[in-house]
Amino acid sequence: MKVLVSVIALCLAMASSAAHAEEEAAADKAATKADTAKPEAAQKTLMPMFKPTNLGAPMTRLGGATRSATGTVPRTEALVPEVPGHTLKAQPVLYWYLAGETDERIDFALIGVDPVNPMLEVTLEGPFEPGIQRIRLSDYDVTLEPDLDYQWFVRVIPNPDQRLYDRVVGGGIQRIEPTAELDAKLATAKRGEAHYALAEAGIWYDALDSLSIQIDASPENENLRAQRAALFDQVGLEDVN
Repeated sequence: MKVLVSVIALCLAMASSAAHAEEEAAADKAATKADTAKPEAAQKTLMPMFKPTNLGAPMTRLGGATRSATGTVPRTEALVPEVPGHTLKAQPVLYWYLAGETDERIDFALIGVDPVNPMLEVTLEGPFEPGIQRIRLSDYDVTLEPDLDYQWFVRVIPNPDQRLYDRVVGGGIQRIEPTAELDAKLATAKRGEAHYALAEAGIWYDALDSLSIQIDASPENENLRAQRAALFDQVGLEDVN
């Protein structure tokens, strides 16, 4: 556990040193790219615009290296903004990405106020197919309290005896209460359009989950996939699909 905490602390310190001033410009650039680079059919659909309300907060997203030291771990990404993402839910769904199939051991940890003692630490059930992966906190009976900062990690372990080869990705999350304005927008949103209001209000996890549920129901819908890709582009995750 001490090794895990040390690695996490080092990674977070390195991530926090990046320039916050570049975030907003990068988001605008990515959004423009998403609008112009998508197929014509996709452009007919309004793209969601993610507007984080906590720009300038410490960066909490950890990304995996392109290739592991053992050469066996596919690229992995935490599908989160660089700063902590917000949710309205007590038991949100967390998303991460795996570029290739693997049967390596993968652990998940959720850390709250006490970084030494995780709220949850489990080994996920594999083998794992490539693509976007989900972790439902409701599956583990874990609840987030409002206005507290949490950090979650997915840890790919190619060699349990040599933990320096582990690949760690993760991100920050905070549960907040909706504003009266957001409540009103959600109450009047048309079916399948709540993610627009959620993204505009900076509620990353719920906007992504809403879109992903719709994609599950209509996997051939290219417009929905283009909207999710636009969200990823806006937080610097252009290579995820």
